[in-house]
Amino acid sequence: MKKESLSALLFATFVLPLSACGGNPASNSSGSAGSASSTQPTTSSGAPSSSTKIEGPSVAFHYYRDDGAYDTWSLWLWPVGADGRQYFKTGTDSYGGVYQYALSTWVSDPATYKDFTLNFIVRDSSWNKDPDGDRKVTMSDLPYDETSQTYSLWLKTADATIYTSEPSKLALSVCRFDSAVKGHARANQPVASYSVEADGASVASGTISPAAKTFYFNLTSEANIRKLYTLTATFESGDKISKEIDISALYNLDSFTNDYTYYGHDLGANYASVSTTFKVWSPVSQSVTLRIYESGTPVALNATKGDDTHHDYPMTFGEKGVWSVVVDGDLAGKYYTLIVSNSHFDQTEIVDPYAKSCGVNGLRGMIVDFSKTNPTGWDDFSVAHPYDRKQETVYETHVADVTSSSTWGGSAANSKKFLGLAETGTKYTSGSTSVTTGFDHIKELGVNAVQLLPIFDQANDEVNASFNWGYNPLNYNALDGIYSSDPYDGYARIKEFKSVVKAYYDAGINIIMDVVYNHVNGASGSNFDVLVPYYYFRYDTSLSLYNGSGCGNETASNHIMFRNFMIDSTAFWLKEYKLGGFRFDLMGLHDLETMNLLTANCQTINPKVTIYGEPWTGGTSGLLSTLAATQANGNSYVGYGQFNDGMRDSLIKGGLNSVSALGWVDTQNAPSAGDLSKIVAGVKGFTHSGSNQIDDPDKTTNYTTCHDNYTLTDRFAATGRTYTADQLEAMNVLANAVVFTSQGTTFMLAGEEFLRSKGGNGNSYNASYAVNELDYALKAAHPRMFRNYQKLIALKQNLDGLHLDKSGAASLTPSFNADGNELNFTLTDTANKRVYQVVHADGYGTAPSVNLSGYTLAIDTLESDVALSAATPLLPYQTLIAYKAA
Repeated sequence: MKKESLSALLFATFVLPLSACGGNPASNSSGSAGSASSTQPTTSSGAPSSSTKIEGPSVAFHYYRDDGAYDTWSLWLWPVGADGRQYFKTGTDSYGGVYQYALSTWVSDPATYKDFTLNFIVRDSSWNKDPDGDRKVTMSDLPYDETSQTYSLWLKTADATIYTSEPSKLALSVCRFDSAVKGHARANQPVASYSVEADGASVASGTISPAAKTFYFNLTSEANIRKLYTLTATFESGDKISKEIDISALYNLDSFTNDYTYYGHDLGANYASVSTTFKVWSPVSQSVTLRIYESGTPVALNATKGDDTHHDYPMTFGEKGVWSVVVDGDLAGKYYTLIVSNSHFDQTEIVDPYAKSCGVNGLRGMIVDFSKTNPTGWDDFSVAHPYDRKQETVYETHVADVTSSSTWGGSAANSKKFLGLAETGTKYTSGSTSVTTGFDHIKELGVNAVQLLPIFDQANDEVNASFNWGYNPLNYNALDGIYSSDPYDGYARIKEFKSVVKAYYDAGINIIMDVVYNHVNGASGSNFDVLVPYYYFRYDTSLSLYNGSGCGNETASNHIMFRNFMIDSTAFWLKEYKLGGFRFDLMGLHDLETMNLLTANCQTINPKVTIYGEPWTGGTSGLLSTLAATQANGNSYVGYGQFNDGMRDSLIKGGLNSVSALGWVDTQNAPSAGDLSKIVAGVKGFTHSGSNQIDDPDKTTNYTTCHDNYTLTDRFAATGRTYTADQLEAMNVLANAVVFTSQGTTFMLAGEEFLRSKGGNGNSYNASYAVNELDYALKAAHPRMFRNYQKLIALKQNLDGLHLDKSGAASLTPSFNADGNELNFTLTDTANKRVYQVVHADGYGTAPSVNLSGYTLAIDTLESDVALSAATPLLPYQTLIAYKAA
């Protein structure tokens, strides 16, 4: 079944709550710094069980699987413009599983039943899809039984076809080329003969004696990637079925690489005031047409604001598979799409993957004159502040979290928007206590880098906003309109985000962008898939998508043209928006060569660019483990780093540990030698996680919490133990005090500086704005915490003894006492000729003491008025930092 045009789909497929996808680490590093956990919502709709009588008209999905595993496979259903929910099997019949539901579940007016359209996905509990991609049915297109009042459709595993009568259960699970002239197929019953057609013309045939389930075929000449190849299998019974032959193996041939690899950096819309040149890579297509719209809004989406007026311009096929056309005139501010036809898609309308801005909901790309988007003073700096990555203190937040609370006190129009991120003068006042909020709070805290959860264009409804982390990529090179004051205007989002970058730069703060190149919201029929089917994603031998992201698909960075896209995309963001760097979601799905080349290219733009990522996957990947940018291969990283989950798990037991597990900070028992060893390594800026060892502070980002999983407050509460407010505050500060006195890049979750809670929600990707907001009343309630974070952040940034390189860090000697409840080490401040003593104590066992005779106190996280001596007593959950002349 061919993908329908984007203008027809509108935002119907964009309301799926798949945006937790992208960071569901399934390795021993699960949940470390990723997007969301792999757990997706599994809410039952209240659909009838097999014993429930359905009242009134209904729709029945009949689903066949060879393995009969209908109890573990369900439907995800959603009407146009509404959220999706999970629906389970209601029965079985001679064909397979039956999933039957009353139409009144979604529609209140029976008169509209026949015109009702239902979107659906077949999925299991891990969000594996069968097959990938969104499908939809309109009741009027289905057979209707008057007696049972049932609309019926039939589905088969690994088959995207929607059948309107019961199809044969015979299936070809594998059908693919192995080389340019050879291939093989696998059926669920013995096959007696076969034929192969290319665009309908026979190119091969053969008999199989004896009949077999697995067989091979040969072409008389090399396959042409611009044709559709279909294999028809005749079974012993005489029944026949046909299946498209997977051509993805042809993309790995040297001939394809030589003939169709384009190394130019000018794909997309190349604007000039006199004309704009459009280029798109699609070597398999028979035609590509450029369509230019006056508006970025389809009439069907908004009849008042929309305009479908357009002009079409045929593009010309050229060298290396690049289609191009030059359109005269000043096109700035107009919108465009591509109409693509090839052997898999017919006149399918998509957005150019290289589009640099979009209209509402990302349905049309925009032609941008970026000279019109720069705020005052934009040309006063060329790149972000050139901080040593080991000097950086990164503050991770969602755009909306900073301003969504009523305690923010800013303008209502800017709440949850880019403009709110940079609004000044906001305060929260309670009685006689008044504290800064929002941007002023971040400046006061003193961090020098802010990492924003995804701000690129996502598959969402930008007009009727609802909270989402945003790990559901749609258009990688465009900003998402949900954070704009006007989502219908592709210029507004650019101007407003640039004003944020400029304001933060002026405050000494770099903006780091969370990027999610590892998967898209839906692979089948996506912009990439339409342009070059089966190229941009990884598939197994049955032509099923690999799901290393846990979101139904994974992109193929090892394919040169997606590698080039990632390199071009990051270069664009770095140049045009002057970002400080990137955080890579599920970096383990990308290959080392791509990450190394991408980083090297970014360094030509900004030599001090900061790049780090999650060194794991969210499931089983199709990329060879030896080639992947995982933690196991971390010593092969060149110029970028990764999250240290070993230190995190030792401090607080995050990731895949049970919620009742206790780390060093909150342990009630003697800590394990393994945990102590990983903490010592982390203090030196080394990552020790399992058998993986990366002994380089330039490759380590230390942290305890991120947007994934629990806040520190919720993590400690989840163990089931009861703590006082003072204990929670002290434990929170202790955990991050260890991080901020460590080598490498330091990273914290927004709100930890004042005991942030998400109400115990460990996967708040779409919970609500209220659950995820920064509540500044907590800042007023915990002033000591905030002061401690200020001091620790300032120390990390300014003490050169915390910015050591690999050899310098190796010379450090952090150590625990015999009970494991005191961590002690020294740091040298060469600039001020001082020696610092750093001491951390947890709450386990007998309170230790430390020799601080002759030292001057710099930081006491408990503000206990301690007197330094040869036997300075330590309180539970206390950090003392003192100095003396070197």
